[in-house]
Amino acid sequence: MIFTNKYKKFVGAIAVCALCLVGFLAQGCTEDVDQSNRYTFTGETIVDYLENRSDSFGDFLTILGKATIGRESAGSIKHLLASYGRYTCFAPTDSAIRLYVVEQYEKWIADSTAVANGEMDPDEFQDTGVHSPYFEDLTLAKCTEIAKNHIIENETYHTFQLTEGAFGKPNMNDRYITYRFVVVDSLSGTVRLKLNDASTCIVQDYDVENGVVQVLDRVLSPSTALGPDLIKSYEDSIFSLFSRALFATELDKRIRETSYDMEKTGIIYGEKKQREWQKGNGIDIAKVPDTHYIKYTILAIPDKVLAQYGIESFDDGPNSLVSFANKWYGEKYHEPTTQADYDDFTSPNNPLYRMMAYHVIDRQLQYSGGFVQDNIKIGSFDSEQANGATKGMDRYDYFETLLGNGKPIKCTKPYAASANPALTGQIVLNYGQNKGATCMNKELLKHINIRVLPVAEFKELVGGDFEFKQEATNAMIHPVSGILVYNNDEMKGNILNERMRWNFMSFFPELTNNSVRWTEGTDNMSWCYYRIPEGYCKRIRFRAEGSSMYYLYPHSGSEGSWADYQGDEIITSGEYDFEYRIPHVPAGTYELRLGTCLCDTRGVAQTYIDGKVTGIPIDLRTEKGSDLVAERFAFKKDSGTELQGDPDLIEADDKARRNRGFMKGPASAFVNSGKTNLRDAYNSARIILGTVAISEGDHWIRFKNVMGNSSSEFMHNYFEMVPKSVLSDPTKPEDKY
Repeated sequence: MIFTNKYKKFVGAIAVCALCLVGFLAQGCTEDVDQSNRYTFTGETIVDYLENRSDSFGDFLTILGKATIGRESAGSIKHLLASYGRYTCFAPTDSAIRLYVVEQYEKWIADSTAVANGEMDPDEFQDTGVHSPYFEDLTLAKCTEIAKNHIIENETYHTFQLTEGAFGKPNMNDRYITYRFVVVDSLSGTVRLKLNDASTCIVQDYDVENGVVQVLDRVLSPSTALGPDLIKSYEDSIFSLFSRALFATELDKRIRETSYDMEKTGIIYGEKKQREWQKGNGIDIAKVPDTHYIKYTILAIPDKVLAQYGIESFDDGPNSLVSFANKWYGEKYHEPTTQADYDDFTSPNNPLYRMMAYHVIDRQLQYSGGFVQDNIKIGSFDSEQANGATKGMDRYDYFETLLGNGKPIKCTKPYAASANPALTGQIVLNYGQNKGATCMNKELLKHINIRVLPVAEFKELVGGDFEFKQEATNAMIHPVSGILVYNNDEMKGNILNERMRWNFMSFFPELTNNSVRWTEGTDNMSWCYYRIPEGYCKRIRFRAEGSSMYYLYPHSGSEGSWADYQGDEIITSGEYDFEYRIPHVPAGTYELRLGTCLCDTRGVAQTYIDGKVTGIPIDLRTEKGSDLVAERFAFKKDSGTELQGDPDLIEADDKARRNRGFMKGPASAFVNSGKTNLRDAYNSARIILGTVAISEGDHWIRFKNVMGNSSSEFMHNYFEMVPKSVLSDPTKPEDKY
């Protein structure tokens, strides 16, 4: 991870030479491109761009020509990039590739020697796959790996679209590429995009007919380590105490899974079938996800941050990490803890184990477009507009951790942090109420409003010249600005004492970990891109064979048709009968609400909570299609002729509708490119399912088709859990304006 001086000098020399590429003049093609199955272009394709500059990209062209696409095609990746489509190609120069070959060979030699001499545990040895210092000796498998690391399919990414984080789609090897901007010339203020904290884009945003080319000064080489091992590789003065605790508790063993046993699931991955509803309208193909990965997010506390709390040892004395854990995660604030639990770090009831488990989220999240819906742009859909960012509204989401009963973390990107402007635009964990200005337990002030550190700030904090590779094969590592403390009173009375709203798709880690959520359809699958088969999501159970569930990717929507929170939705069709586990929250009494978009093709379902019938069946049809909805929902626009924008009339209308079990959509979410809020979208409705006492642990909600109609749909959009105390609190009104 940390370069030697020899390598730093070598890399610096290569980078200086590579910058000369900016002034390239186009050169004639030196190699014929296979013309079969090609479209006619008016300008350069990606392959044309590379071949017209073959003096600098000859090695990369050779790699692309040897690399095979795999999956459903045996063709070369070079042929793929000569064809019609949308691709982002990160093209390393010849000098970058030759440097990579030498580095990978020398690492293989050094690590092999260390294993042979007993200086390295054989289990820690990672074969680079490069066993010769000569480019010509690269194997076909290695060429394919290199090529796929540098191509993102079905999307074009330009630097002006980016801030900091990771690209929204993985590369062809299913690995995410992280990015940030760095200043390369302080005098001119020139900035360049840096990928995986190692490769710099020295020519940016070169548009071609089938995508965009970003020229790199170094080869992209993602870590091949699992999450715990990648953390351990940064032990020396960076994450040494955090790493030691991760292994001492043996939590590292819990986060070594990489995927489900795909053979035993019986699922046919990548299978494409006709949809079960709305057939014959030209958009009736759905696809089972290609992968079934298990991934995590590790919120790693740097040694320098622990030192700010006075913690500089693992278990030595009252200021140690163990002592801190015993205070905040012991019996006083958590479940009963025996002396045996205190003595055994590997016990799930051990305070240190609890603390570390609360720093691991149950899915892989990116800095941008992960912790909150941020920087997601698909067609006409723009998450900045849909979530009210352009109007100064906070964005947020909730995720479960590995702490017992999935204790949640709240993730916020504040846009109105008037009480704490330093948090504006940051990713903040467990954001306190009143814009972070208040805290029930003043001792916890240092443990709420914890920031996910941007890479540049993290590296400045810890010092040292090293590459910070954040993405392991099954996890993303994010350094944080403080120690997270799960205190039940603080979470219940402050952090989560609010109207909690989830995008329904965020309930299921599998949709995030396998690039289903927020992914645009391809192969003419249009609106309906993915089919979610039985057994794919652990928190979904199908109770009838007639249940068919589909994910629809984000779309802009409008006032009179699709009006979805965060743009995407899940449709279940047929003679459905299914259930899902609702998110873990602190024990208490909550009002449960189903957010949906009414439509006449949608039906009527009976609701059950933990196996018990809850209220009368819910009707998802429009007022035109259902007398019951016309009577109970009775939509009236706030600014319309009946209510005339009068606050008293609006309040009375809302109260009457609530008494009938319906609510309008929230005013803090938008459709129609941010022009219309869901409260003004007359098909957007919240159905009150009931007020329920929720204990810690699993609770399941079930919906069963009671129309006897196999073409009925049940549409999921979002879900709300509102503490009873909030409902009666006049200082916390519904988001109406």
